Amino acid sequence: MSAPDYAELHCLSNFSFLRGASTIVELFERAKALGYTALAITDEASMAGIVRAFEAAKASGVALIVGTELHLDDGPSLVLLAETLAGYQHLCRWITLGRRRADKGSYQLAMADFDASEGVLALWLPGEQTDAAHGAWLKSRFGENAWLAVELHRGPDDVARLQRLRELGERLALPLVAAGGVHMHGRGRRALQDTLTAIRHRCTVAEAGARLFANGERHLRRREQLAAIYPADLLEATLAIARRCRFSLEQLQYRYPKEIVPDGETPTTWLRALTERGIKKRWPQGVSAAIRATIEQELALIAELGYEPFFLTVHDIVRFARERGILCQGRGSAANSAVCYCIGVTSVDPAQADLLFERFV
Repeated sequence: MSAPDYAELHCLSNFSFLRGASTIVELFERAKALGYTALAITDEASMAGIVRAFEAAKASGVALIVGTELHLDDGPSLVLLAETLAGYQHLCRWITLGRRRADKGSYQLAMADFDASEGVLALWLPGEQTDAAHGAWLKSRFGENAWLAVELHRGPDDVARLQRLRELGERLALPLVAAGGVHMHGRGRRALQDTLTAIRHRCTVAEAGARLFANGERHLRRREQLAAIYPADLLEATLAIARRCRFSLEQLQYRYPKEIVPDGETPTTWLRALTERGIKKRWPQGVSAAIRATIEQELALIAELGYEPFFLTVHDIVRFARERGILCQGRGSAANSAVCYCIGVTSVDPAQADLLFERFV
């Protein structure tokens, strides 16, 4: 009998400082070897490893689910997964909010901070002493996008724990899903993981006691092992959630701020206006045909590449600095641009130098 398909929805890498004991590459290589359908990277209050996860996912062929683990000051512990681009934006906003409130290395978030949930799938991580009020809040906030995560690690009575969580889920109308709470790619990292835990708590491994995991089950386990621990419906739920998580980093595009362009203008027309204004200032007697041709060539290339906002941003920074007497002089690629000379970013006169603008854009 073949092993069931599985997607791991709760996995920490070494980007969760002093918690995860494996690199993202190791995690994806292991997930591929085990035949996982997808792997969620859910580092605590962080997106620091997501670009590496994106690359590792492409190399391995295992689908990446972007997520994060959050522990609320007045509420539950959660795993939040980005279903869509809007969901990813929510995750980034919440992480930023929590980090800005606290000292470096920590964060502070409360239930009241979760004012929207579009495109976010939420997994509740109930502790040993579950608080039904936390589950009720999750259901009210995330609705049909909420699940109760069941993480079984061959504890003293997994059967009884599963039964308690099933009853809790039925009472709160929360569906159950299997998750691993993974902290390492293989069991062999147990010693390192224990050491990291001891360092985090500023004690020796011998003194860490119950702060350490009870066993080495917090690794990516074989699907046959998972099938022996979890009911089939909980494993199938991981696949249903994975199918819903359609967000990819490929959807991201940088957008320059709109405030650098006055009302009624576009980046193209505003850069043109500033350039024409600069031409009159730089060459009050009139610009030569050769320099005018160079300016037009640059403006055409800038428009083709959509780089107008970059030039406008640099112009705005230079203007701000000079108005306050701050020494500011554009260099590098700006020194090779007739447009930059016109808008005041550089003082390198294109009539006095051979420019190679295309090399820098």
